[in-house]
Amino acid sequence: MAVESAADRAAFFDVDDFGVAGNYNSGTTVNGIFDNEYYGAAEGGEVSLESSNPAFLCRSADVPSAAHSDTLVVNSASYVVIGVQPDGTGMTALILEAQ
Repeated sequence: MAVESAADRAAFFDVDDFGVAGNYNSGTTVNGIFDNEYYGAAEGGEVSLESSNPAFLCRSADVPSAAHSDTLVVNSASYVVIGVQPDGTGMTALILEAQ
């Protein structure tokens, strides 16, 4: 028996709170939580590394056929899906790369 329903999970992504709307595959609006954490490393030498790790957490029911090379536009920025990580509880993290 499920602890939460799809409607319960939708409350996590309310755009009036902290969720954002994304345009998935140029046609479907999907609400989720967008994260684009910055990573920076400098190792005392002449080379430094800077990167980000964009991801979009949403309900699995909203992206049932999610696959690599799908597209998502969030906050006017375009991304391609490079990873699909369902967590088994009804949520999926889409790992993104900027286009």
